[in-house]
Amino acid sequence: HPVLVFHDQAISDAEQIRFARHFGELEIHPSVAHRASDHPEIYRVSNVDEADNILPEHSNEWLYLNLSWLWHTDSSFRKIPSKGSILHGIEVLEQGGETLFANMQAAYEHLDEQTKAAVEGLAVVHSHDYIISLSSELSQREERGEYIDLPPVTHPLVRVHPETGKRSLFLSPHTMVGIEQMPESEGRALLDRLIEHATGDRFVYRHRWRAHDVIMWDNRCTMHMVTPFDNRVQRRIMHRTTIVGDEVPIAASRFS
Repeated sequence: HPVLVFHDQAISDAEQIRFARHFGELEIHPSVAHRASDHPEIYRVSNVDEADNILPEHSNEWLYLNLSWLWHTDSSFRKIPSKGSILHGIEVLEQGGETLFANMQAAYEHLDEQTKAAVEGLAVVHSHDYIISLSSELSQREERGEYIDLPPVTHPLVRVHPETGKRSLFLSPHTMVGIEQMPESEGRALLDRLIEHATGDRFVYRHRWRAHDVIMWDNRCTMHMVTPFDNRVQRRIMHRTTIVGDEVPIAASRFS
């Protein structure tokens, strides 16, 4: 199963970290402001700061967090992307702030054979800087926050899961600069078509949060996003641990 849900898990950050380490080494997120001060392995997906105040509207941290409303795969901007993530819903909403998960294996399997053949050998450039560029306000600021410098990386558009051997689309719209082998406009048009296909209702699970739900998912075959809510006044606190990947993504073209 690419996504697992555990209800009623009122765990501490230390317990979440200890549990996550059963599955591998943990990432430290490149956005320094979103790390928990006591546990840097915790990425605070929260519009509430550690002093329990809602983030100021249009602050760097607030703007960066808004970009999680776009479909993405965690750590696709790294040379070795994350293999999995664990998210603890500490303070959740009755309406809005749901998390959607797209099954990228199923999305690939439902492509027609002509499209599968066309995309199998393609590679996509991913960049953390591209995330920032998607915010017209944040990208124009001289001081955008403190981030680890990460160079652009290239990943296959179709990857093979190292454990199941199944193929899936590797999409992450908020980091994808373009397709390496195609002109920018042509590559963007193809990526947009694939994103629209992969996020169709038949491939998507919508999770409506309860307090202290814990969700685990496999980043090697899923994509996710949060549904919009009024983050100027509505409080949402999520703590994520992110598991370091074992290897660079395996290109499906290696097996052609």
